[in-house]
Amino acid sequence: MHRIGNACQLGVGETYSFVKSRLAYRKEVAALRKDFIAEEARRKEKLARDAECVNRLPMNRSLAQRLKIMKAKAARLEIKHQQQAIRAKEVAREKAMHDEKVRQYFEEKVEVRKERNAEVERRRETLLATLRQQSAKWTTEQNYAEKLKEDVFIYSPQQISTRNSFDPSSSSGSSAVSWLEKLQRMKPVGVENDEEEEAVASAVAAAADEDEATGSTTEDSSDEEDTPDSTEEETEPTKKE
Repeated sequence: MHRIGNACQLGVGETYSFVKSRLAYRKEVAALRKDFIAEEARRKEKLARDAECVNRLPMNRSLAQRLKIMKAKAARLEIKHQQQAIRAKEVAREKAMHDEKVRQYFEEKVEVRKERNAEVERRRETLLATLRQQSAKWTTEQNYAEKLKEDVFIYSPQQISTRNSFDPSSSSGSSAVSWLEKLQRMKPVGVENDEEEEAVASAVAAAADEDEATGSTTEDSSDEEDTPDSTEEETEPTKKE
């Protein structure tokens, strides 16, 4: 038991001495840390003070140079702003001139269009007046019965009498007579052949035959009496035939 008690006392003493040594170590480390921090602060302060003393004169020169550069830049910016203001005025003046030219152009264009429309209207009125004058001769629904009556296509006895005075020698040949005969015999669609019309047609044919006979006798007599120039006249009846 005594040994156990001594061993316990020895163990307690060793433990107690270890705690004290650990506390002493901690206090020593804390003191060293404080000294290190203080020394580092003094060192930094000294370095900063030395750097300030060394760089004091160059810093003043750089500050003056920077101020000079800023003043020159401000002067350039002022000149630039003035130039921009002048340019803005010039642009506004050019724009006003352009707008005035555009306005004048469109006004002239409107005047030209008005003159053109007036000319077109004048021509239209002239054309309408001409058409109104010509419309009196047109065949319309109201006057087609009067314009297209039978007398237009069939010769009357009075016209047949005037046909007897026709001189075939003054025409280009018998073809003209046949053409006139065909024209005289033309009838509108729907007209029936009555006795009077047949008599008119026979009278026209007889008149044409008589004219051809008289023309041939006169040509024969003229061939016998004329000079050699009559050869030219001989060719003419052949052409007529």
